[in-house]
Amino acid sequence: MATRLLSFAIWALVAVSAVFWLTRLLSRADGAPAHTVTVSATAAVAAADLSRLLGSTRVAAADAPATEPAVDARYKLVGVVAPRSEAATGLALIAVGDKPARPVSLGGVVDGSLVLLAVNHRHAELGPAGGAPTVRLELPAVPEPNRSVRAAPAVVPAPPAAQPVPPRQPVQPARPLPGAPGQVRGNPAAAR
Repeated sequence: MATRLLSFAIWALVAVSAVFWLTRLLSRADGAPAHTVTVSATAAVAAADLSRLLGSTRVAAADAPATEPAVDARYKLVGVVAPRSEAATGLALIAVGDKPARPVSLGGVVDGSLVLLAVNHRHAELGPAGGAPTVRLELPAVPEPNRSVRAAPAVVPAPPAAQPVPPRQPVQPARPLPGAPGQVRGNPAAAR
């Protein structure tokens, strides 16, 4: 009995090991998403100013562009959270230049002396604190929804009407033919 239990345990371990290694060999690794980019060891190190991240408060002098872009072109409205009532405050996601968009609440400083003065469902107004709006930013237009119309289904002719089936006639037993084998010829009364 002990040898049977020992052989069962050994074969069970062999089976578990075989299943484990087959699943390891036959399974595929998940592929990387299409938008991923591989990084090589020789890739250039990101050139970024990390002084603000590390706590420096001094401002580095940036090279001024040859021509100052128009005020409207520097700012881009990415999204808004408009208030439903006057008591609630609104938010606007505004990108300044090439920087990522950041949320700005009503009265918050956007850039320099410009503050967020008003937020609506489709636009935001910027201007000096307590002054009249000088810049109006609008959300990009929403693309037109697809209003394609499905093609009308092809007209399929109706199947022909079924012909009425006549009622079944009761089957009558067949009469034997004259002169068929097994019949007596002559007088039918004499055959009885």
